[in-house]
Amino acid sequence: MTESATTPYLAHDPPGTPAGTFRSLLVPVDLSPASDRVIGRVARLPLAEGARLTLLHVIPEGLTLRSQERAENDARKALQAETEALARELPGSVAIQHAVRVGAAAAEIVRHAGAVAADLIVMGRAGGRALRDLILGSTAERVVRGARLPVLVVRLRPRTPYRRPALALALDDTARDAVITLLRMIPPPRPAVSVIHACAAPYQELTYSSLPEEDVEACREERESKAQEELARTLAAALAEAKVPPDDAPAWKTRVRHGSPRALIEKAVKKADIDLLALGTHGHSGVAHAFLGTVAGDVLRAVACDVLVVPPREAASQGT
Repeated sequence: MTESATTPYLAHDPPGTPAGTFRSLLVPVDLSPASDRVIGRVARLPLAEGARLTLLHVIPEGLTLRSQERAENDARKALQAETEALARELPGSVAIQHAVRVGAAAAEIVRHAGAVAADLIVMGRAGGRALRDLILGSTAERVVRGARLPVLVVRLRPRTPYRRPALALALDDTARDAVITLLRMIPPPRPAVSVIHACAAPYQELTYSSLPEEDVEACREERESKAQEELARTLAAALAEAKVPPDDAPAWKTRVRHGSPRALIEKAVKKADIDLLALGTHGHSGVAHAFLGTVAGDVLRAVACDVLVVPPREAASQGT
């Protein structure tokens, strides 16, 4: 059974740690040219003084002993070069280490996240690889469904800290934790944050030809109004829990619409040229549920921006 990271990732920072900064990052890299995007993003994240950063490369099983030894040597050399490059960009108080493991990539990443008490995994996601990824999901998707802590999936080439973030929120127990984790990702002065929520269309499963259109529209407006109010309460509660002063709170640009969550999220991301999308995902019940078909899984495949997937904190304190 795959071990799961059980770090309570929303635990209080140690005394003297600036609120909202990350203390321990696990950064899986495949050492392809796309890894530069992951490393570049890590260098632009808010890290606590004395934070620990672990670069991890996983070599697949099945190589001959000689080939595996060569692969491990090559990986260690490449990771050392990445470590030195990062050290030049990060404060001297940040400790950088690296590790090479052999095994199934997603399982080793999740296991190592627990070993280093990571509060964030930062990794890339390459394009799909034919039928295998269509059935099982990419390594990033399998990490998301196996980990019990936030996962930042990097796709964009980083040039600046995030400037156009967005939240895709459901009105459930995933929302507040997604907001709090995003706030950690964008330190003050914070940019405006787009907030996207999809309402189910009224009577969408019913076909009553005599139902007045004005009644349907009135129901639609009432649902949108209630959703706006609930979102405002969720955002306020998250700011209060994260102890964000009013002057450091972002401006919220809320968008509530009826329709498919995936379609609305995709459209909003493209229209606003979002560079970071944060969304919550439900905790696992029993064996980790299939990630394919969920809103988080669909969105992770569909959008071109970076995606921050946040499990509820209850999941972070449970093993499998």
